[in-house]
Amino acid sequence: MREGHQEEGEDGEAWGFGYEWVTTCTVDAFVSRMRAMREGERPGTEGGERPRPATAVRALHAFAVKRPIGQLIESASCFDYRDAINMLATAALCRNIRQAADLAIRQWQAERTGGEGRPRLTDGVIHDIACQRTVLDVAVFIRVCRRAGEPALVDRTISAFTEPGSGRTNLDKALLYIALRDEKCPEEAAEFLRQALVAITGNGTLASDTVPREFHDLAGALHHLSPSERILEEWVDTQLQLDDHVHDTRQIIARLIATRTDSPDTLVEHVGRRRTRHDIAEICGQLTRPPHAGKCAEIRRHAASREQMEDLAEIVRIWYESDALKGTIKELLADIVARGTDRDAGPRSPRELDRLDTALSNVNAPPECRRLLRIAAAVHTDGRSGTDLVTLLGKVDRPRDRNRAAHTIAQRLAGRVLEQGAEPGLFVAYVDGLRAAGRAEAVYLACKELADPSDPVRVPEGAGVVVAEIAARLYELGEERGRDGWDLLERFLENEQRVTPREVAAIVLRLCDSPMKVEDRHFLLRATVGRWSDARRREEAVGELGDVGFDAEAREVIRSLR
Repeated sequence: MREGHQEEGEDGEAWGFGYEWVTTCTVDAFVSRMRAMREGERPGTEGGERPRPATAVRALHAFAVKRPIGQLIESASCFDYRDAINMLATAALCRNIRQAADLAIRQWQAERTGGEGRPRLTDGVIHDIACQRTVLDVAVFIRVCRRAGEPALVDRTISAFTEPGSGRTNLDKALLYIALRDEKCPEEAAEFLRQALVAITGNGTLASDTVPREFHDLAGALHHLSPSERILEEWVDTQLQLDDHVHDTRQIIARLIATRTDSPDTLVEHVGRRRTRHDIAEICGQLTRPPHAGKCAEIRRHAASREQMEDLAEIVRIWYESDALKGTIKELLADIVARGTDRDAGPRSPRELDRLDTALSNVNAPPECRRLLRIAAAVHTDGRSGTDLVTLLGKVDRPRDRNRAAHTIAQRLAGRVLEQGAEPGLFVAYVDGLRAAGRAEAVYLACKELADPSDPVRVPEGAGVVVAEIAARLYELGEERGRDGWDLLERFLENEQRVTPREVAAIVLRLCDSPMKVEDRHFLLRATVGRWSDARRREEAVGELGDVGFDAEAREVIRSLR
């Protein structure tokens, strides 16, 4: 009963010495001795031996380390189930990884051929290897099992490594994925990554209270380990080619996108620019509600930047037919018109939009899609010439739609000219084109919005100078356009709460250099400034005109009061 007792020292390192006997005794003798160590010899009596369970544990450890693998497998059935598990797992952890793999494979084969009724010990071995060996060791273990033709052991190892209770971090998982690829196990690496992602997300629905950092950590770790690769994007492409995994993979992608905070998010870009319309629709359909709607919009803008009109038409069609996405079809079409994330290149030309209109018809998209496309194209003013604006407005079929579009154009164009400093010639070209196309109502809306904006807060400084410049240029285009200039000036100068006295003088200064007749200019002042109800502001306007030498105009304002 004394064997190994002297090794129970404080240093805890020398206990391995003195256990050579475990290599020579029979298995039955070893089991008996270990039982005796645990129970002691007449414990509590004089001359008795106290129980030494720790010594029994060390003896079992020495048995696992020193005995040949074949003997360990043969003797496993002689031990209590707990001791057998401990013995085999210890061997799997303490020997080199190839020996551990040989042990697991041979034990698995023995259990597979041994018939029913015998306890299965391999699961414990697999669990300890997956959860306690280094990641590189686990990768080698999987490779050896794969080459031995034991896919079940591979699957069990991957499952043990990825399950939430494994204790493995997301960095561990990223490391194992990289290591498996290096061990020439690409299929196993892909399946491992899939199970790792599934284990993180679970099968619950996407909700705002889900834990976001899990995915972020895994994605970040993969990027850290291989920053130049697009690991997740490549995995996505492979998985979405497998019919059995398509739906689950789309759910995983949606959850991954919802919780990632990387900027820019390369997976968002990949889904929007590269994946099929069905992938985009299902993934975005899971992201439409707050707090993830912004992610849906990001994918949508990337999708809208595609150049193939057939692709865009199919995306529009399936978007419109989706219950979850139909409510944002106008946003999608607006993004497409603006060229999505490539908006710096300018909006799509009228010719491109005609091709898209035709493509929508070719893919049997509902007529509503084409109607909404034409409206979206018409109301996009950024980067457009006045001629293009008139052309696109003319493609809107329904009168009511066209009037609404004209009003929106007028608002946006006025904002661009007054607030963003756009060239006044843009507005002039738009009005000129509208007159040539016979769009009198649209001309009225454009001049009204510029002179008297529907937004009561928007009173940009210097508006009078811009309005005068536009009116003067309209006069330069001839008598008919001059009448539009007159209407614009009249509406603007009538609004005494918005026009400053100094602006009155600036307008007169610009009109003096225009083809507008003197008598018309005087009549305009009498009909507008001269009828201001605020006497103080009216007198200030008279003073401003006189100060800059427009005495005749000042007299016309005074004359209207008599």
